[in-house]
Amino acid sequence: MAKSRAPDLAAQLLAAPFGRETPAVQTASDPLVDTPMRVTLEQVRPYQLNPRRVPNPQYEAIKASIRQRGLDQPPSITRRPGEEHFIIRNGGNTRLAILNELWTETADERFHTLLCLFRPWTARGEILALTGHLAENELRGSLSYIERSQAVEQARQLYEQESGQPLNQRELAERLTADGYPVDQPAISRMGDTVAYLLPAIPYALHAGLGRPQVSKLLLLRKAAQRTWQQHAPGAEAEFTPIFEQSLARCDGEMAAFSVDRARDELIGDLAQRLELGYDELALDLGQTELRRGMLSQLLEPEVPLPRPAPGKLPAADAFTAPPTQAAAPNIDELRQRIAELAQAISTACAPTIEVLAQNEGLGFACRCADQSALPAQGQALLGLWQALADPTSGSAANIGALLCGTPTQAPWLDDETLARLFRLIKLARQLPHSGEC
Repeated sequence: MAKSRAPDLAAQLLAAPFGRETPAVQTASDPLVDTPMRVTLEQVRPYQLNPRRVPNPQYEAIKASIRQRGLDQPPSITRRPGEEHFIIRNGGNTRLAILNELWTETADERFHTLLCLFRPWTARGEILALTGHLAENELRGSLSYIERSQAVEQARQLYEQESGQPLNQRELAERLTADGYPVDQPAISRMGDTVAYLLPAIPYALHAGLGRPQVSKLLLLRKAAQRTWQQHAPGAEAEFTPIFEQSLARCDGEMAAFSVDRARDELIGDLAQRLELGYDELALDLGQTELRRGMLSQLLEPEVPLPRPAPGKLPAADAFTAPPTQAAAPNIDELRQRIAELAQAISTACAPTIEVLAQNEGLGFACRCADQSALPAQGQALLGLWQALADPTSGSAANIGALLCGTPTQAPWLDDETLARLFRLIKLARQLPHSGEC
């Protein structure tokens, strides 16, 4: 009789809620203190709020190291109450992804089972996990600026859920610092503005790695533009944000191709059109006390600072060639050296067979090509432009060089204001669809 009841008793003990696989029993069995624990890949999941949104740039190097040496630093793990799987606690999501790849590729057991440090989940486990991932990635210097900004915004939401009330920037900075991620209030403000104002407009550039220096310049540009908009269009504040985002969106793309100067130029052009104001006037309102500085800063700054006009005034028509008497004249040799360096860089990128030679006369360079007939159409055009600029007194394209740069014996044919409009025209033309239609 006793033997016949044994299977029934076992069935009852294994029935819910006593089943061995129920989350409640699984969680109840977790250690209450930090404990080394051997787990398999099937038991571990990445942290869902991981600050990293794009693959680690060192992914392949880390993978090669783990393939050769094994996992030197297993990640720590934890588990939320009631959940079946463990999660990465504070950094190690990249390593977990690599182990899964290596296990799939090799079926080598050393990539499948790992000895981790289990750390118990606490009432503040979610916040500590997020700040732990932030701090770990900060130490490794592997997060982009936008990833840190988005993670800090996520942390703010968790802190506000914990406290039941909104937090100001100072309070958020204090809580992050107390939980192991030191950050000051100005940084919190800048990160919040990046998520709110820049991310909708230039997501590709930000996730490609656009850093804090460029972000700071864009945020300052936005503040200046918003003040100008409020001055000229009071009562229409809601219209500013779409204009700002559309202007920046035209510049979005790979980080290497992103230009703050171009973003400024696009924004000034759009504001000028919407407010029916002159480009030059708006450039002054946005703090551009000289038109040249915004468009030609890469040519002469910081190597050769340009003379600055008096506040509130446009540069004179001869600002390119005759600096004010109170300012020191640019060093001619330095100007020529910088011009030659830029010409060489452009030729290397567009037509490497064109040889640009620096010289201490004229514009600062001469050019030659051993076999002009072998140049592609782009190279032919570039060679003609270089020849026109370097020697604007001869050749079929001489007038182009004289038009843009003038000649040693006369003032430029295009004054500063007209030259600025020419650059604006070219930038707008580059936005036209490349369909072959005019």
